[in-house]
Amino acid sequence: MQTKTQVIGIALLALSAGAATSANAQMMDGKMMNNSNMMSNATNMVASWPMDTKKAAKMVMTKFGAPDEATASMLVWHNKGPWKRIIASRTMTTHKFPAMHPDSVEEFVDYRVPLDKYDDLARFDGSVNVDRTRGEISARCDADTHNFLALNLAHDIIVGKRSVANARAFYGMAVKMEKEKMKIHPYMMRLNFQPHRNRSADADKVTIHPKK
Repeated sequence: MQTKTQVIGIALLALSAGAATSANAQMMDGKMMNNSNMMSNATNMVASWPMDTKKAAKMVMTKFGAPDEATASMLVWHNKGPWKRIIASRTMTTHKFPAMHPDSVEEFVDYRVPLDKYDDLARFDGSVNVDRTRGEISARCDADTHNFLALNLAHDIIVGKRSVANARAFYGMAVKMEKEKMKIHPYMMRLNFQPHRNRSADADKVTIHPKK
């Protein structure tokens, strides 16, 4: 038989468990409400954006949900899919390679690019950007399929798999196949490499030392 003390203890445990469950449910409801509010705010925010950048931003929202940050000029997501950061901008940049299109969605991964490859990447695609100090590489285009393509080809150049000329020709072929034949090349579906998570930053070295 259970003692009175044991019965009271069991009752208290049950009450505690019930309270914890209720608190967790409230937290989940609050989180869902916050996400819903953020999605609504972001949708309203981009409604006044130019057609091309609005379309690109909505594509990101459809894939990754509500942004983590939203301002009048940009939406930002953190740690979504393979991406360290995604920025959808109200402002577009006209890009003529390989065909005329607007750049407005930039996606980042951790990656330490060897210093002797910077010029090659610049010649390959001006919308592939490298931040040595942060240890990031990014691509800015109109859709993440094209960002996947650009970064996969950038990686191929870095590891010596392709020349700059070959990578540019391959990029054009893949985009043409997408537009004319409605086929997505595997290079446009996912990253073909593992980002260098938490080991890519390069803070350089101190060259000015205080006088002793």
